[in-house]
Amino acid sequence: MKITLYGKSIQKAYYPIIQKILDLLSQHASLVYIYKPFYEAIKNDMAFPSNICSTCGEGAEKETDFIFTLGGDGTFLDALDLVVHSGIPMLGVNIGRLGFLSSVNVQTLEQSLIDIKNKNYSLEKRMLLHLDPPIEGKNRWALNDICIQRNDTSGMISISVDVNDEYLNTYWCDGLIIATPTGSTAYSLGCGGPILMPDSEVIVLTPIASHMLTVRPVVIPDKSCIRIKVQSRNGKFVVSSDSNSFTVNEETALCISKEKFYINLIRLPNQTFSKTLREKLLWGLDKRN
Repeated sequence: MKITLYGKSIQKAYYPIIQKILDLLSQHASLVYIYKPFYEAIKNDMAFPSNICSTCGEGAEKETDFIFTLGGDGTFLDALDLVVHSGIPMLGVNIGRLGFLSSVNVQTLEQSLIDIKNKNYSLEKRMLLHLDPPIEGKNRWALNDICIQRNDTSGMISISVDVNDEYLNTYWCDGLIIATPTGSTAYSLGCGGPILMPDSEVIVLTPIASHMLTVRPVVIPDKSCIRIKVQSRNGKFVVSSDSNSFTVNEETALCISKEKFYINLIRLPNQTFSKTLREKLLWGLDKRN
């Protein structure tokens, strides 16, 4: 099997761990590509086995069977550009903090590679959100969420929302999170949003610091078209698509809908969403027992 390894600049304290991961990958994969910027960052401190391609050339990831990310959830989200429209399965190897999307660690990596070689895994389709119009000339989409936020700290913004051409509400708040089921355990959760099962066919709208006692998160079908109009004191607001943020003029009306393609996540044996909730978010933990 062929694997592309994606990473970003990593502290040198983690280099022994990276070397161990490279050695494991070389033992179980016929060929390993390394994403070029990541290779440039580590090339002087690593020993590369012969079946590891020192750089991942333009389009080389299209020849791969799997894409592994090395880092935390932020690195996983950044790597999504490599698999847009391709459907190449992804697996996150966590050397970060929480690692909610990066479900494998160094201790479990070897068994995970064995399971993948033996086809002992399943693919989990995750929906994304599409943002229209394109910002800075690029199409924008998000696996976790699209956030509308104020551009400064001097006051709230007004966010008017229509769902399927029907007026829903005007939020007076610091911002609004439009989250997928995958993103329901990210920023939305921290703002009081519900936890959604990954295969739920819904989108959640969660206000950020709403100055209204009667406003709560709302869950809508994923076939919905969400139209947003913002007013702010300085005429600007910020749009965040996962980890990418842009400043936008308030004259810009936004439309958010379900993306046409999915991302495939590798689900290994004994990995379930409920188990991840308990282990990573301490779901239902009662220290009295």
